Amino acid sequence: METIYKTETGELIHGDNIEVMETLKDNSVDSCISDFPYNLAFMGKTWDKTIHFYNWCKARAEPLHRIIKPGGYVLIFGHPKTNHRMKCAFEDAGFNIVEEIDWVYGTGFPKNQDIGKLFDKKAGAEREVVGKRVHPTLKNVPKVKSSAYHVESLDSDKDMESWNITAPSTEQAKTWNGWKTAGLKPAHEPITVFQKPLEGTYIQNIEAYGVSGMNIDVCRISTSQKDKDIINAKSSKNPTTNYSDKDDKIYGKYAEDKASPANEIGRFPANVVFDSYMGEALDRQSGECFSGSEKYGIDKDANSCYWTKKEWEQKSPKRAEGKGASRYFLNIDTDEFVPFIYCAKATKKEKGEGNTHVTVKPKALIKWLIKLVTPINGRTIDITAGSGTHGLSCEELNKDEGYNLKWINIEMMNTEKDPYCEIAMNRIKEVVNT
Repeated sequence: METIYKTETGELIHGDNIEVMETLKDNSVDSCISDFPYNLAFMGKTWDKTIHFYNWCKARAEPLHRIIKPGGYVLIFGHPKTNHRMKCAFEDAGFNIVEEIDWVYGTGFPKNQDIGKLFDKKAGAEREVVGKRVHPTLKNVPKVKSSAYHVESLDSDKDMESWNITAPSTEQAKTWNGWKTAGLKPAHEPITVFQKPLEGTYIQNIEAYGVSGMNIDVCRISTSQKDKDIINAKSSKNPTTNYSDKDDKIYGKYAEDKASPANEIGRFPANVVFDSYMGEALDRQSGECFSGSEKYGIDKDANSCYWTKKEWEQKSPKRAEGKGASRYFLNIDTDEFVPFIYCAKATKKEKGEGNTHVTVKPKALIKWLIKLVTPINGRTIDITAGSGTHGLSCEELNKDEGYNLKWINIEMMNTEKDPYCEIAMNRIKEVVNT
């Protein structure tokens, strides 16, 4: 084990995460945010494939359970196909599952195969080339002759500028044209939120360890003034219920009939995170909605939020202003944090020059997760640090928002082919030195 880079508040360590955690004291860490391997050998990476995924996860969940404070949270990214094994491992190590956050994005690429092409390949039949498609970022994209023809697989060749469009040849290929092997376009990754059991009540646990709550207010979804006006207008006519017809009522003296006005600091954060592509798609499906005498958009019975067409034309195009259903979810863009979660995948600019890691998470999302479960002055860890997004996010929070976080990043890979510790060091240095 070796410290690759150290700042005033954090440390990047090259080594086995189990061995590094052995050096940490019991109940000494407030939170952990980590992007575990998905056990899929993604992009052919050997570090993303383990023989016994449950055992691999449990071997790391157990020392995490020891070093995390009672009531502390561990947030682990997973894949829909394999994260159930990880969840079982953490439960068996003593953690409770308290939430799951879905990060939903529109830029995933399907990995399945064309069954019609498989039949042609089996028969040794040639497929007629009926057109060519070029990469969408290039100019003069040729027109596709028909939607019945299907594009040759791109596989993992990212440098390919164009590829052939072919037609099915054999009868079986024509019958099964358009059918694929199992799997849809990947569009979400679940983030499981584990919590180490409390010692006593929440209050008792916080008094003893200073951790266990979620910082909801700093992670709320921003609300436009028009949305607030609409919520307030509606709440004045709809007082809250008391959940009981009895005289004493369920909440005693706190159970008076009261309106539910808009929260000035925003909506309660949801457990879904969208990128901008998915937010726009949701808005297209939910429809635009306006208020006033001139209705514009979907029927009033389907949505209580309305603006006049004139009002809408004067509104900001930003998603935080919200014209459709996406306004209920957190919006995070890669270069600007807006708590209303759209969170696109990390851009090339954000990854930084020379960052070859294939599963870089956007720092805006990592920042939001850190803020949700880590107290100011807290200590947070990432035991599978990859290219260091967790560490640089902590440094930015310390620098820009006064969080004073102590952080530890642990990464095993630092080879010529996968120089992740070096990449992480360079990314964190850039934040520290600017």
